[in-house]
Amino acid sequence: MSSSPDPDPLARLVAFGHAQREEGLRVGTGGLLEFARAAALLPAAELYWAGRATLAPGPAEIERYDRTFLAFFGGGGAVRPPEPARVVVRARVARDADARGFLASPVELLAQTSFGSLTDEELALLPALAERLRVSPPLRRSRRRAPSRGGELDLRRTLRRSFRTGGEPLERRFRARVRRPRRLVFVLDVSRSMAPYSRALLVFEHAALRADARWEAFCFGTRLTRLTPALRDADPGRALALAADAAVDRDAGTRIGESLVALLRRRENVSLLRGAVVVVCSDGLERGDPELLRRAMARLARLAARVVWLNPLKESPDYEPLARGMRAALPYVDVFASGHDLASLGAVVERLGLSRA
Repeated sequence: MSSSPDPDPLARLVAFGHAQREEGLRVGTGGLLEFARAAALLPAAELYWAGRATLAPGPAEIERYDRTFLAFFGGGGAVRPPEPARVVVRARVARDADARGFLASPVELLAQTSFGSLTDEELALLPALAERLRVSPPLRRSRRRAPSRGGELDLRRTLRRSFRTGGEPLERRFRARVRRPRRLVFVLDVSRSMAPYSRALLVFEHAALRADARWEAFCFGTRLTRLTPALRDADPGRALALAADAAVDRDAGTRIGESLVALLRRRENVSLLRGAVVVVCSDGLERGDPELLRRAMARLARLAARVVWLNPLKESPDYEPLARGMRAALPYVDVFASGHDLASLGAVVERLGLSRA
């Protein structure tokens, strides 16, 4: 960078972001804001990495980013610090609690890191990242009707309006069914085989449940537990602690079929599941009777609008659903995905939002 002081550093950083746009990089307003935050947190010598993390996260964009950075700030090849500086930047942010807002934005830092290999420091960053995944289930038509520009004729409002024109219905009024998001119900496997993933998936569920008071969360190992009251707590750390206390059978065996039967046995749960989007998070390693699981899944598929199954084992390209539990469940699953990292969860969230009601 030039040694002369800049009278308006923020304006110069924003101008650099616009220069990246002209170069063809997809730089949004949020990216510019996060770049400015990163530049304020890090030393000037690490400005290159701050911009690269927030403005050029993909490998295909690095060359264009480098070209624009050198042209904008000058300094030749010396502008880029040695490669180990990238590690220093990440470690610095992980220690700084005030940097959570900045870290939560360059999703590429953790988006493609498997939940099973996250460190404790990276797990601590997940709540802020999960907040960015706006879960939008498909819409459904409710029984309630509201005034609309089209739809069926609203005879009562039309007649009432005709009193202004001597009884002639010159102005017709219409009504249509209100469309609202479908309920979302999570069912999370917290058995021993899912231990590397269940904490991260709980973080995702906590963020999702805060978006709609009608949504529900359950977990199971050897028995079913309702987690909704615990995950309603606004503080992620406290919510996860409450959920861990409630799930007394965590890190135990897996009884998927029996747990789903218990879910379907209660009348109030059936009301929750009817017309909902049900997301089951499990590796499918059933220890019980697969026929019981098959019957439970068949009934669940009849009740729910969609059944989504997230299996972290699908992360491996060589994975095949050969486990007896997974084979019994798959015929009744509408969306089968891995859900092993933030990127795969984001893909599922987008797919749900684009689904037809």
